[in-house]
This record gives sequence, structure tokens and C-alpha cells, in this order.
Amino acid sequence: MKRPLLFLALIPLALWGIFALPDILAANPPGPWAWRRPLIILSGLLALWWMSAGILLATRSPWLEQRFGGLDKLYRLHKNIGIGAGLLVFTHWMIEWLPKNLSKAGLITGPRGPRGPRGEPDMWIDLAKDVGEWAGYILLALVVVALIKRVPYRYFRWVHKAFGAVFLAGAFHGLILMPTTFWQSPLAWLTAVLAAAGAVPALLSLTNRIGRKRQHRAEIVSISRHDGKLLEIVCRPEQNWPGHQAGQFLFANFGPRGEGAHPFTIASAWNPQVGTLTLAIKALGDFTARLPALIEAGQTITLEGPYGAFDFSPKIPVDRGNAGHQVWVAGGIGITPFLARLEQLAAAPAPAKATADLFYCTPNAATGDFPENLETLCTAAGVRLHRRQTDHTGLLTPEEVAAALQPESTVWFCGPADWGKALGQALQTGGLSRAAFHQEAFEFR
Repeated sequence: MKRPLLFLALIPLALWGIFALPDILAANPPGPWAWRRPLIILSGLLALWWMSAGILLATRSPWLEQRFGGLDKLYRLHKNIGIGAGLLVFTHWMIEWLPKNLSKAGLITGPRGPRGPRGEPDMWIDLAKDVGEWAGYILLALVVVALIKRVPYRYFRWVHKAFGAVFLAGAFHGLILMPTTFWQSPLAWLTAVLAAAGAVPALLSLTNRIGRKRQHRAEIVSISRHDGKLLEIVCRPEQNWPGHQAGQFLFANFGPRGEGAHPFTIASAWNPQVGTLTLAIKALGDFTARLPALIEAGQTITLEGPYGAFDFSPKIPVDRGNAGHQVWVAGGIGITPFLARLEQLAAAPAPAKATADLFYCTPNAATGDFPENLETLCTAAGVRLHRRQTDHTGLLTPEEVAAALQPESTVWFCGPADWGKALGQALQTGGLSRAAFHQEAFEFR
């Protein structure tokens, strides 16, 4: 699905236009105030659809992961839907609150004519209004906190867990206050089904059950420290580890209370006879900087996965080509998925010609010493290595990458997100198809 956000907006809008708008137009609404309530209902309806879709994507469902091309892309969509839901909730609140208060302040003209009679008090309706109002305030605050990257991951994690409770409150608010006439059409019932579907992952999240079936205990075999604040951890999962494809990632929980699991790319190919996997972790944040002091060989940790479709495969049914030659571009710690692929190729029969060109960019030689045997590994794998020390020779240019392309080549990028975006746009301007550029969307925040 190329434009899921567009579909998520158009489907409820179309349903509203078919089943609700004709009644509104038939009443011949006199002036903008007559549109205020329909727009409040519409914005609330859209917000509930988007919140439901966003929380469904958070389940880490294998089917959804395959459908959207990997958990990294699924979570990027989840983030965009969350931002959209926050904007819709804000719009819903503003349409309800702003005109009323501007009218009270005398800044705009209020509705003409006497106000209709109030109905009998209803406990459930009053409760739904109060719950929805506070849920809206909390949701807006949580969205802001979730987007501030300076907030430590452990707090970000707890903020995200609170979204489950906010969603349940929002669903209660929306369904209770749904106009009675809506229940005579598919609009309300489809909304109720979507909200009910979203309630399931909300409860799973609140009870820490998302991803539990893919969790595996593992023992830390060895720990090595490299220049550039890089930590190499070799783990031995239990026998129920399903194995992984080169380029996939996992969530690792090292045990500190409240910290939770962090995502890391697996930096080794899976060999059942050896039974170990390697994580290469750079100190990029508060937790990863403290990690060396928190772990030791022999310690038991929890791994969840594997996840992701950045696996160099031509058979994934999401924008994959069928080319044999690939160009890999790695920036710093972005070398990790390529290390796993290099190990996999090195263990296979030697190819007749190079199967890939690897551009590995680091600031200097000290930060590029991992792994120590990279040249040997590339030779064994049939991969041409192009090292780049950007402090001395400048940034890698799109023209240099394009020069390595062959007919029907695909490009695989793992590194800083902005660089990858710029590189992809430049290569596509030069003729590379959009489907031939694969970028790991590893920023979950």
C-alpha cells in the first residue's frame, strides 16, 4: 500500500459523505454555526479511525510487517499516524472550544436564534464528555513528549504505554457520543469494529504482552569494546531461537528496571551449528553510553524478534527488484546489517564475479576499525569494498555511488536518515527507480 495515510483519511470521509452529509445538507444549515456540530463529529470520527489504525500497527504483527515491508517501515507509519491523530484531536477540540469562547468574549457573533431545549441528563453521556476532554488533553501532551528526542528512551517507553489507556478512553468517548442516526448506517458500525479491534492491542500493551511470543532468553558469551564508543556483544539464544536473515534486527532487554527493550541490528549471520549472534552497539544515547557498566559475560538477557525486511532479498512483495548486483552504502554503525550479509555470502560458494559494492563511510580510521577483518570478509564474500574517511576525503557523493551501478542494480542504505533521503533523491533523479532504493527506517522516534 503506497499511500496508507491517504486511504485512512479518504475511507471515513467517504463514508461520512455518503451516510451523514446528505442529512446535513437536507436540513439547509443556516450559516457557519450550523456546521460546527457536524464538523466536531467528523473530526472526532477521523481521530478515532486514526488512533485505532495507529495502535493496531503497534502490535508487531508478522502479517502487517510483511505487508508494509518490515517493522521499521511499519513503525514509521505508526509514528506518522500518531502525529496525524494528535492533530485531528487538536482540531476536534478547537472546533468545539474556540468558537464558543470567542463568542463569549464578544470577538465573533454567536449563533442566531434561541438555543434548543436541553434533554434529560444522561450519566453516560456526561461521563463520556468528561473522559474525552481529559483524554484529549493527555493525548496532546503525550504526542509532544513522544516527539522530543531529548526525552530518555525509558520515559518515551512509558509515555507510549499510556497511549493504550488514552485510546480506550477516546474510544468510549467517541462511541457513546456518536449520533443516533449514524447507527442506522455502516459508518457507526465500521467505526465500532475498528475501535474494538484497537482495544485489543491497547489491552495487550497495558499488560506488556505485545511481542511476548517472539521473546527468547539468551546468555551473553563475550563483550568487546572498540574505538568510537562501540560495544560488540556475542549472545547465545536458547534453542527456540528461530534464526534470522542477514539485515534483520531485534529488541534486546538487558535487564535494568524500567528501561525496557531497545532495537539493535544483528551484526552476524545465523549459523545453527554455532548458535550465537552478535550485536554491535554504538553509544549514541544515555542508555547505550551506560550499557558497558550494566552487563557482563554470563548474564541472561531477553531477545525479541527477529524483525525487519532489510534482508537483501529480491522476493519480498514490497517494492523489490530482481537484480543480482547490489550497491551497499553504510555510514558508521550502519555497517551492521551488511556485516551479517557478508558473513552469509562468505559461507556460500564463491561467486564468479562481485555481487555487490560496499561503500563504508566513517569520520576517520579510528572509528572505522570495526570489524577488524572487514577487507578479508569482503574478499571472501565477493564484495568490492570502498572505504571513505570523510574527515580527510570529504563526503561520499551520489555521483560516486551512481558510478558503481550496473543495469538493474539495487541500492541498500543504512546510516543517517537525512543522508539516506538525500542520496535516494539524487539517485532517483539520475534514473534509479524508487523501488530500487532500500533504506532501513531505523528511527522509531
